[in-house]
Amino acid sequence: MPRISRARADTRRRQIIEAALACFARHGFHKTTMQDIVTQSGLSPGSIYCHFAGKHDIIVAVVEERHRREDELVQRAFEKPNFVDALDQLAADFVDALRLPEERAWRRLTVQLWAESLHDSRLALAVRDGVEKPRAMLARMVRRAKTLGELPGTLSADATARLLIAFFQGLVLQVAWDANLDVRPCVTALKALMRSRA
Repeated sequence: MPRISRARADTRRRQIIEAALACFARHGFHKTTMQDIVTQSGLSPGSIYCHFAGKHDIIVAVVEERHRREDELVQRAFEKPNFVDALDQLAADFVDALRLPEERAWRRLTVQLWAESLHDSRLALAVRDGVEKPRAMLARMVRRAKTLGELPGTLSADATARLLIAFFQGLVLQVAWDANLDVRPCVTALKALMRSRA
């Protein structure tokens, strides 16, 4: 059997991940079957098993793929010239996106993955990695803002980064509970708190 090119293999892998993400968001990952993923992807079972050993491997790959995308969004915020603009970018890319049905579907799945990671060491590593990289970038952002006088010099960069992540995770959980939650006033309140010099 001829080997496919790396580019084609990567494309096929992304196709499977996107199909799985759609299935997981629709049914939850426990109720999603490999046959669901086969049907959604339009590929043969053999094609999928060439890339993944099973559903668990696909779940981890979905998490890692989403984290790569989110790392790029945090990097985009970091490239803003000041902390206020960086917060605005983070709010646009993460919080405002919670108003989109497809993003809410993914975040509902995220809540399930957080719970599952408490009992699955491999998934826990992937989930923690998705927090640690943004945390480090956000801490750098806070340190820079302190240097520029935009934030109080006594503020802990790491604690502030963790607080920003916790703010978003808390909104994700509340949106999962209440689909009618308007997240915009929450962002306004956060920005007011972050700009406070008290």
